Amino acid sequence: MSSFRKRATTLISLLTLILLLTSAGGNGIAAPPQTPPAQPAVAPASVPLDKQFADNAFISTWQRTDQYVADGSVSRSWYWGPGPNYWTFETYVDAKGAEKTRKVEYFDKSRMEINDPTADPANTYYVTNGLLTEELISGRMQIGDNTFELRSPSEIPLASDAGDNSAPTYKTWQTVSSITGGNGQPAPNRTGQKVTSTIDKAGNIGNNSSLGNNPGTNFVYFEPTTQHNIPAVFWNFLIAQGPVLVNGHRVTQQLNNPWNYATGLPISEPYWTSAKINNHPNTPVLVQAFERRVLTYVPSEPKAAYRVQMGNIGQHYLEWRYKANGHSAGWPLAGPHIGYGFNAALYYTDHNRAYDMVKGAGFDWVKQQIAWKDVEGNKGHYAWGQLDQIVADANAKGIKLIFSVAKSPDWATAAANKGGIPDDATDLGNFMYQLASHYKGLVASYEIWNEENYAVEMGGHVDAARYVNVLRYGYWGVKWADRHAVVLFGALTPTGVNDPGLAIDDVKYLQQIYAVNGGEVRDYFDALGAHGAGYGNSPDQLWPDQPGSGACPPKYQPRHDCWLNDSSFYFRRIEQLRTVMEQSGDSAKQMWLTEFGWPSCVGDPNPAPGYEYCQLINETTQGNYLVRGFQRGSSAYPWMGVMTVWNLNFSTLGLPSSDEKVPWAVINADYSPRPAYTALQQMDK
Repeated sequence: MSSFRKRATTLISLLTLILLLTSAGGNGIAAPPQTPPAQPAVAPASVPLDKQFADNAFISTWQRTDQYVADGSVSRSWYWGPGPNYWTFETYVDAKGAEKTRKVEYFDKSRMEINDPTADPANTYYVTNGLLTEELISGRMQIGDNTFELRSPSEIPLASDAGDNSAPTYKTWQTVSSITGGNGQPAPNRTGQKVTSTIDKAGNIGNNSSLGNNPGTNFVYFEPTTQHNIPAVFWNFLIAQGPVLVNGHRVTQQLNNPWNYATGLPISEPYWTSAKINNHPNTPVLVQAFERRVLTYVPSEPKAAYRVQMGNIGQHYLEWRYKANGHSAGWPLAGPHIGYGFNAALYYTDHNRAYDMVKGAGFDWVKQQIAWKDVEGNKGHYAWGQLDQIVADANAKGIKLIFSVAKSPDWATAAANKGGIPDDATDLGNFMYQLASHYKGLVASYEIWNEENYAVEMGGHVDAARYVNVLRYGYWGVKWADRHAVVLFGALTPTGVNDPGLAIDDVKYLQQIYAVNGGEVRDYFDALGAHGAGYGNSPDQLWPDQPGSGACPPKYQPRHDCWLNDSSFYFRRIEQLRTVMEQSGDSAKQMWLTEFGWPSCVGDPNPAPGYEYCQLINETTQGNYLVRGFQRGSSAYPWMGVMTVWNLNFSTLGLPSSDEKVPWAVINADYSPRPAYTALQQMDK
């Protein structure tokens, strides 16, 4: 615990993903190329390093339809998009190979995938594009031929500019789609009729006969498999022929071969809707959902070649899958209510002996602080060392680990910012990606930084916006590597100080955090880390309504009136942090106490400066307060998750008794239990 508070894939792909999810353009229909470039806009040899094609088969698939769009030699809309956005390996339980993953690459208009890398690359279906529309509408993410992960339907508009909150979403289409989870019914054969049906965001169906006067709105094809009709304007698009690039040669072929290769079969009837298109609100748009794509028709588009386009479903799916939009009501990830844990020193000590003490107390969570500078002292070189054995032994004993990461290496910060947050937040994102990849499935949770409202931890100056940026990259670094790991907002130090050069009041700081960019921080953590410091006060007291007793030696009166006259001196300060969460629309998330406790050093004539209140708490009281803290977390705080005592065993490291960490320990230097350990061992759990 901070002494201050007592005194007062590829990494490039990861960064590409983050940038895409935070700065992507419109949600709906891509504008046509403005002017034909002199050279291909995105040729395989000139793709920027952060947007490389991941496979030669992806290159040839993209080139076939979109190379000539890119170089301006044809006038038609994109089939895939200007170039690749992001690639990775995604879980697919029926994929070939032991890893059970498949290579995928995201484009604006879709996702390419290779399910069987041992198959013939010349086969039309060697590269496929996923059933993205079905997944977004149903909320069922496909991770195998017949295996799905239940999420929530996407509330991203199918066809609209970004920020158009009135346009129908994929979730809207549940009411008209004949898929699992959809309510749409098979349609009769309507060949020869006009498309006049309308739909709004709420799923209300209407009729506007005047819209049937637009060219191409007559139904010309009925698909017997899914029993849906396709109007001429979409059918002509699907069977269109034109110049394509095949094996380096320009030939004329059907662009979709077969016609449903890119889109799949129709899963809904077409509907007219009103949306904001190219900054024009209330634009009539005809939209039809297919298994793999969404087709849109904007009659008012001046250039006929671009009136029919494929929606930006690749962008939408990427956001839904990786930015938590698609997670179910149980998202964000949570822990038990409550979890019992210790902060422990595991490096350079007998960590198995520490684990045995954890399990002996009936606990099964351990938090370990990870100094980034010690693991990646040289950029790109990772010294896992004994951490590998620490992790392996924890898992063997059934202990769940929380890694709290802080302390930038020298290369990541300016000279005046040693140990603070990195100058470039992507460096931390890369480190968290490497850390979570290396220990995927073995570390339960990662805390992104520590006490960032304390200037020392930030490198000299407290800045909420800078931390949000660091948290963003740290979060995505973890999630890209191990999306099942719980990412914690770095716990704040309780303080009443308001000086950015020293510290910022933790409650006010959290309010500042939620104010950054309209509360974007809500997307960047699963649970709020917090520190519960009781000083000399019991876990049931709180200033000013239930203040501490004030019984302390006169010589400590200058210490803020014996650490009594501010709510930051009380364990229940965490209730005020919880209020900020609820006021900021984050009540669905848990709070995890990544440090809480009371130190005991009665009779020690030289306690650490700033920690003199340890003389007010005897060993029995220390245990009593800890037990009552857990009881309060269990009974009074339904939002509480894991609670980790500060600390288990820092007393065993050979530190002098005057070291501020020693009085908090619940075991002695020889590993014999202090009364606090026994009390925790015996309490009901």
